[in-house]
Amino acid sequence: MKPLLKKISIKIISTIYKRVRIRKASILIIENAYPSGSSTKRIYDYLKGEYQVDWIRSDEILFKRKNTSDYLNYIRQMLKVSRYHIIITSHGFRKLKPEQVLIDLWHGIPLKAMGFMENDERIYDPEPFNTDYLITNSKLDSMLMAACTHIPFSKHHILGSPRTDYLLNPGKNKIKELEKYDKVIIYMPTFRQGYRKRTEGKISDGLFPFDDFEENEWIQYLQDHNYLLIVKLHPLEEKYVIKKMTGHPNIWVLSTETLLDLDMDLYELLPHTDLLITDYSSVYIDYLLLDQPMIFLQHDLQEYRQTRGLLLEPYDFWTPGYKVKTQSELIHAVEKSFDRDEYAERRQNLKAVFHVHKDGKATGRTVELIDRIIAGHVKP
Repeated sequence: MKPLLKKISIKIISTIYKRVRIRKASILIIENAYPSGSSTKRIYDYLKGEYQVDWIRSDEILFKRKNTSDYLNYIRQMLKVSRYHIIITSHGFRKLKPEQVLIDLWHGIPLKAMGFMENDERIYDPEPFNTDYLITNSKLDSMLMAACTHIPFSKHHILGSPRTDYLLNPGKNKIKELEKYDKVIIYMPTFRQGYRKRTEGKISDGLFPFDDFEENEWIQYLQDHNYLLIVKLHPLEEKYVIKKMTGHPNIWVLSTETLLDLDMDLYELLPHTDLLITDYSSVYIDYLLLDQPMIFLQHDLQEYRQTRGLLLEPYDFWTPGYKVKTQSELIHAVEKSFDRDEYAERRQNLKAVFHVHKDGKATGRTVELIDRIIAGHVKP
């Protein structure tokens, strides 16, 4: 039933959307990331006073279609999309008409394998994105994206990611509570559940995935040093893991809902942190722009290589920070990071490779490109 409904809906859309007239200079921004590091939201805030811009959540048009009603709703939504001149996204999309212009800001310089670089060829999409402009941060970023998406380099524009402007032009701290702590540590592990209905690496039942993890000992360590640990999970995994996290004055679980209530993007918070703890999340590549220390958990490195895969190897070379597998190693790494920071030079070297632009003007460059597209000065 589903394949038949899909074929019928595609046929209907293909027949009707050709008759739909595109509104010149109209812009649709499809939001996937806000408030967890969104380039699209930042572009929207800059464009909304200049052009006819609409901003919608991706789940309003890209949703699971289980029955006839879902497919009819999908057809209605796609017909709306077919009216826009420019479509801006950050997670890939296929424009409906060749006259439309599709700009993809993407949502991170990839460390994890994805698309055509994943281990399982059964998930390769036979219809790659028909992107006209892909915004990247460097030639290395473009090489990784070209390998994963098969978008040719001729469509790449190395302008920098608009979301990184939050890091390079930090605003006032909106969360005054942070000021009472001597150091603010943010823990941002990659997701392991929810993507393509599979589990990647090992799943942890506690705050940290260590066999020797003792929550009370960790809390005591934070209290003794007056440190705050902010835990920010990937949006895909919040519903699976967030209930397991502890509640304590020195541990703050930062949810998507909380960020929305604060009316702030995660990247507005990052400049007000002193240390990043992560594993295989590409957030560390953007965090390089802050020149702050970072620690990498690698308790399941081999399993993760087998299930998801990494684009950048050897892992130790590309990750400029202490590697830990136990709680005692983590505590020792935190102390060394704040004391000697032995990876400062390595971070600078990798920052130069990953980020061509470090001036905090990526949003402006992207808006200038959009202006030129609308004016007809550049063509896909």
